[in-house]
Amino acid sequence: MGLVNTPLVIADEPGAWEVNKGGLMWDSITTAQGKPGSPLRVIVIGILAPAEAGWWHDLVDAGTQGSVYVQALRGNPEKWDSWREIMRVNPLARVSPELRAKLREERAQAQGDTRLKARFLSYRLNVPSADTATMLLEAEDWERCAARPVAPRQGQPIVALDLGGGRAFRAAVALWETGRIEALALTPGIPELPAQEKRDRVPAGTYRKLYDRGVLAVDEGRRVQSVEELWRMVVAAWGDPVLTICDRFRLNELVDALGPYVPIEPRVTRWSEASYDIRALRKGVKDGPLTVAPDALGLLTVSLAASKIENDSAGSMRLVKRDRGSNTGRDDVAAALTLAAGAFERYPAAPAETEERRPVVVG
Repeated sequence: MGLVNTPLVIADEPGAWEVNKGGLMWDSITTAQGKPGSPLRVIVIGILAPAEAGWWHDLVDAGTQGSVYVQALRGNPEKWDSWREIMRVNPLARVSPELRAKLREERAQAQGDTRLKARFLSYRLNVPSADTATMLLEAEDWERCAARPVAPRQGQPIVALDLGGGRAFRAAVALWETGRIEALALTPGIPELPAQEKRDRVPAGTYRKLYDRGVLAVDEGRRVQSVEELWRMVVAAWGDPVLTICDRFRLNELVDALGPYVPIEPRVTRWSEASYDIRALRKGVKDGPLTVAPDALGLLTVSLAASKIENDSAGSMRLVKRDRGSNTGRDDVAAALTLAAGAFERYPAAPAETEERRPVVVG
């Protein structure tokens, strides 16, 4: 707030400033303009960023006023893939062959992928277009994934664990090097499955069918399932994983249950990391190579139906229950699938263990 005796500030791409501190930065500039005898003039150039709202949107909408000059070229969404329109909004491309080549590459990718189109609109045409879809996966993309020939098992799988909370499932998803998805879940024995179905508002017999297929196990006589039993199921079904990943908030619980020498990578689940995992899942489901083992399809579909995503003002997203606060709907398998897809994207084709991909060993 102490900016004095400064004649000019050029603010480049304020929409890319970190949201809260960016607002404070802008407040400091406008406050300095109000000091007695201040010569300060401000030039604002650049992007809106993907968020639908924010202080920078108000700034751009207000335009040039008094001692603040605003230049923010915005493209026409109806002409988003017109080369003339792209060049109009990106005038530097007229003198930069590298930028022209990059714009052509990104346009071609965006024409075949709605997720990349949203990014292209935001960052190349300055049109706010955060991914506001509420479904984790589009039904047609999931159906396309389920219809692909199922890839074989190969190597050791990446296994993601979601321990849930309260009356939730404890879930595990295996993602093999080939993109093959398998899933398991463990539910308490108390109450019995018919009561759980009624509580979770799923059709009668849904959990029983999953139990009969061997993908849903019951921890008999327990109101809260044991982590040790879930891990026993994982090892029995898939062997030793090449990587085990979990939400970092449940790491201590896993270490207490499994011992300090089971290699586990705790996943930080900030908005940005969650966005990465969700986009990786959507890409793998839509474009491949992800395929679904037949036995796991029903369990995953039930969980995906109970899941949705929530967007923040910065265009990031995270997975939430479809009925938040109701304690119904078992989104736990979908959460494990999302963690696994993010890990699969970060660590493709898991050969021998390397320093770069070695999981954390606690103890």
